[in-house]
Parts: sequence; C-alpha cells; structure tokens
Amino acid sequence: MVSSGPDILWFSAAALAVTSASLTGFGLRQQRYRGWRWWLAALWLTAAGVAAAALSAWLAAPAVLLLVQWPVVTLIGVRRFHARTRLPGSERIDWAVLVVAGGLAASGPLWAADGTLAALVPASAAAGVHLYAACLLFCGPSGRDSLPLQWLGAAIALVALAPLPTAWPGYEVAAPIELRAVAAVLGAVVMAFVALTLVFERTERQLRDSQRRLRVLANTDSLTNVPNRRHFNELATLALRADAPGSATLLIFDIDHFKRINDRLGHAAGDRALRLVSASMTEHLRAHDVAGRHGGDEFVLMLRNTQVHDAGGVAARIVKRLQDQAEFSTLPRLSLSFGMVQVLPGEGIADALRRADQALYEAKRQGRSRAVTAQGDEEPPVFSESRPLGLTAC
Repeated sequence: MVSSGPDILWFSAAALAVTSASLTGFGLRQQRYRGWRWWLAALWLTAAGVAAAALSAWLAAPAVLLLVQWPVVTLIGVRRFHARTRLPGSERIDWAVLVVAGGLAASGPLWAADGTLAALVPASAAAGVHLYAACLLFCGPSGRDSLPLQWLGAAIALVALAPLPTAWPGYEVAAPIELRAVAAVLGAVVMAFVALTLVFERTERQLRDSQRRLRVLANTDSLTNVPNRRHFNELATLALRADAPGSATLLIFDIDHFKRINDRLGHAAGDRALRLVSASMTEHLRAHDVAGRHGGDEFVLMLRNTQVHDAGGVAARIVKRLQDQAEFSTLPRLSLSFGMVQVLPGEGIADALRRADQALYEAKRQGRSRAVTAQGDEEPPVFSESRPLGLTAC
C-alpha cells in the first residue's frame, strides 16, 4: 500500500466540509427551493462519512453507508426541485435501491473467507447505486435544465468507477475507502456547481417573469385590459412612424351619461359598462390597430391604413355590438359619442388627439350618440355633419 491513508481522508473530509459550508452559506442568503435541503444533506453526510473513515477503522461500515448515499439523496433532491416534471421511477424506489446497495456496500466483512468477493461485492454495489442515479439524471427533464443534470449524471457515473480498481488482483495503490473519498470530493464539487446553476437559472426565469408581469401591469389598464393612456401613445407613435403619412384614422369616444350610471346603479355597474365597451371595441379591431383607455370613460382607437369615412362604419359596429350585449348585462341602454380625425402627414399623436377631442365635444353638443369628424388643422377645426349611431341612451 503506497497511499498516505488518513491524510487523504482528512484532506477529502476538509474539502467536502468547505464545499458543504459554502453551499449552506449561499442558501442562507438566497431563496431556497424544494430539494435544496436534500442537496445539502447529501454533501454534509458525505463529509461525515469521510471523517468517520479517517477517525477509526471501526467506523468503516457507517462510513461506507454515508459515502454511498450521496447520489441517491442528490437524485431525491432533483425530484423535489423538479416536482412538476416526473423523473423515471419514484422516490420509494430510490430509497429501496439505497437500502439494498448500502447494505451490500458495507458487507465486506461478511465475505472475509473469500477475498475476491469481499472486494468485488461492495465495489459493485457502490458502483450500481451511482449508475442508477446517473441513468435517471440523464433521463431527467428536457429543456434548459437538462444540460446541468446530464453533467451531474456524467460525474456520478465517473465516480461509480472509482472503487472498481480495488477488485483487481494485486491492486495496492489505495484502499477502497480512500478512492471513494477522493471520488466523492470530485462528485460533490460537480453537484454543488449544478445545484447553483439550477437555482440561478430558476431565479433568473422567475425574475424575467416578474419583470414581464410588471411591464404588463404598467402598460395595461387593469379594469378593461387594454393599453393605458401612456402605452397607447407609445404604440400609436410607433405605428405612425411605420405607416405611410396620413394613412391612419384616430377615434376618441366615451359613454354618454356615464355619471348617471354611477350615480343610479353604483360604481360596480359603471365598471361593468367600461368592460363591456372595451370588449365591444376590441372585437372589431384588426391585429395591427391600436386601442386604449384614455381615462375615465374615454377610449381611443387608431385604425391604421384606414380613411375617416371607413372609420364611421367601425364606430357603428362597435355601438351595435355594445347595445346588443348591454341587454344581457343588467345595464341600461348604452350609447357612445365619437370624435374622428384623419391623422395629417407629419402630425404627432398629441395634436391628432386634440383635434379628435374637439370633434368629440362637438358630438356631445349636437346631442350625443353620434360621430363627428374634425377636418383640417384650423383653430377651431371644421366639423362634418354628425352621423347618428344606434339608440340614444336612456
């Protein structure tokens, strides 16, 4: 025997303790996902097994059990971490494999009469439990997490081969426990790296999802599920830059006598009316049109590549759909007033909204439930003859 015996074991135990402590410290400062404690347990138990082997030969059997457990305990941690993705087999099978393989791995003294069996059976059992975990990790979840698990499976498969040389006749380089200890250190480092990778990637995905939800909340009116005023202005400005000058029509409209609905029926009825208007509007949009809630009961709609005389037909269909649906929503008869403008070449969205708002006030002045077009950019603009839309609100 040419190994330094306890020195190798103590060095391996120290390396495992440092790795375990580092991962434990990281977990104290970060969100801990399901499975994290199992990975820590696998590391600390492995370090304890190597330390037990270094302390006394009487602790060889417990030490072997503690060294054999780490691939299966790591696998259980992966099952918990990927709880929504089923790995082959089950946790019960994992425990059964660990119990059987651990017993065989620690059964060296039982084969004292046959030196070959005394070396071959424990080594084969340890290799078997490692290969079992490695195969299941290779068959783990697909997608982004598959590569780290495959690396972990490869590392466990390599660790499985560590005790086998001791079964060869005349092998005297190192004791089986020393080879397992060194292999466990290498496997533990890979396992710690994989655990950190999985945690970081999941945390990053959750952060991106949170940012995406925050952007949606910041850009969308929560009541009507259409872009809010700021986001509408951004989308409309981008659309004006992309389209031919003067090709878009802008509509701004609101619910006639909306305050009366709130006063008589309550704000819950007012909210239902706003949601109904929003749904009626979005049903008649093309994929590239832009809609939004301008504020209060006002909505705004930009129809791209549309002339203002065609926009009147869209307004009429929105009103018809709204009044058909209002009959089934315990709401009074609803009507809308529209202001419409053809966006002029070089005109910004703010100036177009100002002209459309003037046309909306003209529609209100002419009796509501109608559409009025503002023509030109004069102050005040020239208004077209109003076009009645649907039934007048009660």
